[in-house]
Amino acid sequence: MSTESELPTPYGSGSTYGAGNQNSLYRRVHARDTGRKLWTSIASYRILQQIRISLVFIAPIYASLNYFNFTHTNVNVSIVLFILIFLLFIPSFLAIIFAQMSARDRLQLKTSEGKKSMNSIPGTERILNTLRERRVLETTRLLTPLFSAILLYFISSFQTDIILGSILNGSAIMLAVFCFLLSISLDSTEIPMRDNQFPLLSLHAPTLHHSALEKVITEILIAHLDPETASYFEEWINSLKNKVRRHTNPEEAVEYLLRTLHLNSLNLLDENRMFTEIKRVFKVSAVDDLKSDTKFNLKSLQILLQHTKSWQPSFFRVIDRLVGDVQRGHSSIVEDKWRMDLEIPPLASEGQTDLIAMVHNFSGKERIIEIEIISAEGAPTSQVIRLQSPTSKRLKSSIDLGEEDEDLVNALTEKLDNCVTLWVGLAWPNTVSGSRPVQINLNLDSGETLISTVVNTAISAGAHAESAGNKMIDAASSVRELALSFAE
Repeated sequence: MSTESELPTPYGSGSTYGAGNQNSLYRRVHARDTGRKLWTSIASYRILQQIRISLVFIAPIYASLNYFNFTHTNVNVSIVLFILIFLLFIPSFLAIIFAQMSARDRLQLKTSEGKKSMNSIPGTERILNTLRERRVLETTRLLTPLFSAILLYFISSFQTDIILGSILNGSAIMLAVFCFLLSISLDSTEIPMRDNQFPLLSLHAPTLHHSALEKVITEILIAHLDPETASYFEEWINSLKNKVRRHTNPEEAVEYLLRTLHLNSLNLLDENRMFTEIKRVFKVSAVDDLKSDTKFNLKSLQILLQHTKSWQPSFFRVIDRLVGDVQRGHSSIVEDKWRMDLEIPPLASEGQTDLIAMVHNFSGKERIIEIEIISAEGAPTSQVIRLQSPTSKRLKSSIDLGEEDEDLVNALTEKLDNCVTLWVGLAWPNTVSGSRPVQINLNLDSGETLISTVVNTAISAGAHAESAGNKMIDAASSVRELALSFAE
């Protein structure tokens, strides 16, 4: 008797169950994207935008003048203005309709492992809710000029008394003013899913993430990617298995690549030196792919890195200070046995913020450390994170930049590979406001306190520059500017 079961295994290894549905879903996403790109491009025409803004501003003013029976005003002109506004709002309305359908279908696709759909990944519901809210606002904006035109049509076509006519005319003016205010709010932000390379990226806000980071830049970048882009990014990393040098693996090579790109953005490495460093970990075929028009090339990786920097500037300020300390030969790297660098935003918008901590062990011996975080009136008030701290090489002196600046790259690589990096979320209840201290203690497992530092952040219940919504807008804007600079 055969040991293998003859029963069908639709979910087993090598099974093609559901492949037909997946292929049809890909075709549907392509069709939705075709409509999204068309209507988004029409709605983004600068001339149409200027005409629309002008008409939205003029329409309530003209309707008000007509209401007070100013000379040379006609109710039919107001009707025509509102109808034109209605027609000009149709492209942006259809753009968000197709964007919502495209996002919904995209997030139903399976991940690179093929075992689960992307809508099971945290963060997808926020993307869909954002598009749903935008659709409601676009629908409201589309209907307000139409209702205003209908109300004015009743006045011009039917016999109405003074009271009813005043009510209808006043209602049309109020709707026009509301349409104007709503347009200012909507036009201050870009149309969702405007980018064709990473359409969902600008709608994503990081949710769950690891507190302790190993491949520091890679992990924090992936945390800020939308589910679709993150899935493709991890698939791309796996595809590099045969395209990296023998002394490394795909994860280490990508981390080294991102560090090199960051140094290039700081103007510490020119383009020739950047490619020299990339060739240290990637084979020629992979370097050619990074130069070609693939999904993840040097330009797209720089865009993703800029997106992450806009979301988490505190993390990159810590790295930049490490680069500066290595260059100057700071005492914390040359003389001290332990180095702890901290960064916390000055404002905790909506009662939430992130603490970034980077710890280096120059004692020459691996030790178990405890990082104690005490936040006054926070939730929780105290938390302790226990980790193994690897040893890092202490520098003998500063490292100067020159034609042969390989030592700087090697030193920075060693410092980022052998450190403890924490990304910890902090929160306070709604009843707390004003400046609050946060104490961070670096302790050994024996109970000895090595370093104790206090930082301050201001608690705010409202949304400010550090809030998620504003960070989404800033990230989308910075990515858009970088993409345009590449296009030029």
